[in-house]
Order: sequence, then C-alpha cells, then structure tokens
Amino acid sequence: MKKALWMGIVVLALLVGYIPIHYLINGVSQGYLELKSNELLRNQLWWSFLYTHIVSGGIAILIGWVQFSKSLQQKRLHWHRNIGKLYLLTALFCAISGFFIGFYATGGWVAKLGFIVVSCIYFYTTLQGYLAVRKKQITRHQQLMTYSYALCLSAVSLRLAVPFSYLFTDDYVFSYTIIAWAAWIPNLLIAYWVNKNNEAKTASQSPKKTYHLTSKGA
Repeated sequence: MKKALWMGIVVLALLVGYIPIHYLINGVSQGYLELKSNELLRNQLWWSFLYTHIVSGGIAILIGWVQFSKSLQQKRLHWHRNIGKLYLLTALFCAISGFFIGFYATGGWVAKLGFIVVSCIYFYTTLQGYLAVRKKQITRHQQLMTYSYALCLSAVSLRLAVPFSYLFTDDYVFSYTIIAWAAWIPNLLIAYWVNKNNEAKTASQSPKKTYHLTSKGA
C-alpha cells in the first residue's frame, strides 16, 4: 500500500513537472491570465517571477522524490548530494518567487495569505534542512526535507484540487481561495505523520538497554 502510494506521488510529480516545458513552449494558460488585471499583465517583474516560479518549481518537483531513495543515499551518496544542491537552489528560488507572486494571487487577501505563508514555510524548511545536514544532524535534515518536498508537492495538490472543486461549485474565485490553503496544509500533516512514523520505527529498531539488579553481598 505504501509503495503504491509512493509510486502514485512519483507519477503525479513527473506529470506536473512537465508543466514548465509546456508553458515555455505554449505560454501560460489563457484561463489563468484572464483573471489578472491588464496592469499586472504589463508588469515585466511579475512575469519574471512567475516564470522563475514555474521553472524552478517544476525542476524541484521532478528531482525531489529521487532524494528519498535509500539506495541512492547509501550507494550513491555523491549523487544524492549533487541532486540535493540542485533541489536546494530550485526550491529556494521557487519559494522566493512564490512569495512575490502570492501578493497578486486571485481570490483576495485570504488566498494571497495562503500562498505567502506556504512560500515562507517552504523557504524555511528547505534552508533549515540544508543547514541541518551541514551540522551533521541527519535525522533533523531528513525530517525538514520531508516537510520541504511535501510543500513542493502542493503544486500537484493544487492542480488536482482545481478540477475537483467544480463538483461542488462553479465559483472559481471562491474555490481558489480555499485551495490556496487546502493545497498544502494536508501535505504538511502527511509529512508530520511520515516523520513520526519514521521516528517510531527507528526507536523500535534501536537496541534496548537491559539492567541487571544485584543484591548486596552477591
């Protein structure tokens, strides 16, 4: 069950990771742009951050899942480190650009705040995960990067949630406001469960200390 779920995540990550290529070839979808003001569409800085977010996020999604491979970590550590450096850069760029374009999100300040908050947490967990491994804090590194990639996958959650929301309402702006939070909070909760589950598994596999009581004069 766990393996099937992970394979599903990998497939979705690969599909969503293709989006940057599609956007670079065909441009950003017209439906997305129709909800933006003409003034914003003339803002070259916004366009720069938007494409930075799309490309860096796509790369981070495409390569992030590889980092959780035990085989790669144990047998190809240099690959794990090099891919990790690329993930670090793309994730940080994605978070910074996401923070900027979050101020222009559709759905008012509730939606804007959702995207701004997730960008801040994404940046924090990614940077702290890197700093942890620099300090040889491997367990903390693994936990933080689990949170980081869970937030990275919020792009996948968002693209699944948008069409699903049409089953409940035709009001795109209203549903997008909810999705601005719903696309990443469940991901964080799942990451928390994964980390706690790994902690419990590690604790159960650790050798238990045994104590021998001896009486006086023995």
